[in-house]
Amino acid sequence: MKKIIFIVATLVCVQLQAEMAVSTIWSAMPGKGTQLLTNGMEAKAIHEKMGAEVSILVDQDNDMHYVMGFSDWAAWGKLLDAMPGNEEWQSFWQRAGKEATGEVSGTFMMNVPLVAKSQQAHIVFSWDVQQGQTPSFLALCMQSRKIHERLGASVGVNVDELADVHYELSFENWEAYGKFSENLAVDSEWQEFFSGANAEPVAELTKVWRLNRL
Repeated sequence: MKKIIFIVATLVCVQLQAEMAVSTIWSAMPGKGTQLLTNGMEAKAIHEKMGAEVSILVDQDNDMHYVMGFSDWAAWGKLLDAMPGNEEWQSFWQRAGKEATGEVSGTFMMNVPLVAKSQQAHIVFSWDVQQGQTPSFLALCMQSRKIHERLGASVGVNVDELADVHYELSFENWEAYGKFSENLAVDSEWQEFFSGANAEPVAELTKVWRLNRL
């Protein structure tokens, strides 16, 4: 439970070719889901003019994941410094604040060592990694990546500021994910790997996210 705020804000870098990313998770106020997404698209246009790569996704709870990607942390800081003086952003932010279409569920910052392909359907597995075990768990992720890519998935790996790992699979559509799942269930290499990885687990699965890219 020590990371519940950040797990709620699990970072999805599904279509960003970035080295780091910041995600804000927005929950819409009753009846304002459409307006929240409209505001998200408007913010996206402004932030892209300012140099960020922006991705918007919607999860199974209809929350909006607003993800900004950057080449490095300095680029993120540069945008942050520029926002107070950007008239277009300030005008939008003041108007959006008055509309009160949503509230922030959480904010999440992460490094992105491996980026999944930009596709329609995404599954993200959020893992609470034991202290000091992140390198070992990342090694397991690289092993599972080979199997999952052989079976048709695109794989991404995101590491947050608490050294927890978010393992991502992307697919052309949900039908492709369904076929992947059927094949994975009977794949002998996966079964052997899964059994070995769980013999002495170094992480606990805390959340599975299903997301559609806008």
